[in-house]
Amino acid sequence: MKTLQYLSIALVTLGLIVAFVPEQTVSNFKVDKEQIVTELKQKAYFMNPDDLVAMLVNKDPLFKLVDVRDASEFQNFSLPNATNIDIKDIISEEWEEFMNQDIYTIILYSNSNLEAVEAWILCRQMGYENIYILQGGLNNWFETIVNPKHPLPTMPDEDQAKYDFRKAASSAIGMGGGDSSAVSAPVKVTTVGSKPVTTGAKKKKKRASGGCG
Repeated sequence: MKTLQYLSIALVTLGLIVAFVPEQTVSNFKVDKEQIVTELKQKAYFMNPDDLVAMLVNKDPLFKLVDVRDASEFQNFSLPNATNIDIKDIISEEWEEFMNQDIYTIILYSNSNLEAVEAWILCRQMGYENIYILQGGLNNWFETIVNPKHPLPTMPDEDQAKYDFRKAASSAIGMGGGDSSAVSAPVKVTTVGSKPVTTGAKKKKKRASGGCG
């Protein structure tokens, strides 16, 4: 499903979610819908699975994974070291200090894009920064990283190299049967979508606990 289709559905569903958000919280929304639509159209806040798996393999200490599905789905399966915050609680006071900070890159995911986009919209309306969406969610993660399609013999060498890396990386983080030695060297990740990611120390805003490091 295209990003704009997700956006249309997300904005409709968002109205239902906001109906259950305390009125005081809604009054604290800082970013309007027009800006959010523009940001989603630019796709700058989508992280592709290859970048994420490289961060996991490298044990990057400056990012956190947030699973916005319900607790039962999270218990059945989750990405390594993810924190479960149900979408209904994503902007609650309980999680404000965790989410509203500028030390870490926070990556939201669900089964597909939809719930993660909805959660991202809520976070952005609250003015939270450094919030990203795992492109395609877990469905795309499994298709791309855990069970990638083997390239055809006629395909370029880089396609085979990418396939080998994905299988090895999947094994290295405990999700596949590839040769993890293929990812023993650090993999440098410098961008998320079209937006640069800062890998150095960031000026503290609020400290978030836990993490993927």
